[in-house]
Amino acid sequence: MTIKKIHIFISGRVQGVSYRYWFQTEANKRKLVGWVRNTTSNRVEAEIIGEKKQVDKMFELCKEGPSLANVKDVITRPIKQLSEANTEINKVHILKTN
Repeated sequence: MTIKKIHIFISGRVQGVSYRYWFQTEANKRKLVGWVRNTTSNRVEAEIIGEKKQVDKMFELCKEGPSLANVKDVITRPIKQLSEANTEINKVHILKTN
């Protein structure tokens, strides 16, 4: 099993449409670990770690988002480790806006 770790920025109409809750649900279904939060620049930001196939699937799902979202862009980059996470987490958590 190959592990993949990525940082994601999602832009468009992604705040006020339950994007973070949708993201958390979809990521947890795929047994991913990490976090998601709104940013003050009206984007959603996340970091996830998991099996490569599941991380890649989550990235593709982010391009659509929940039904009320209108995603314009999804930017991703690889990371070495989670920047904002407790080492004991075992799912995706929603963090406060940054």
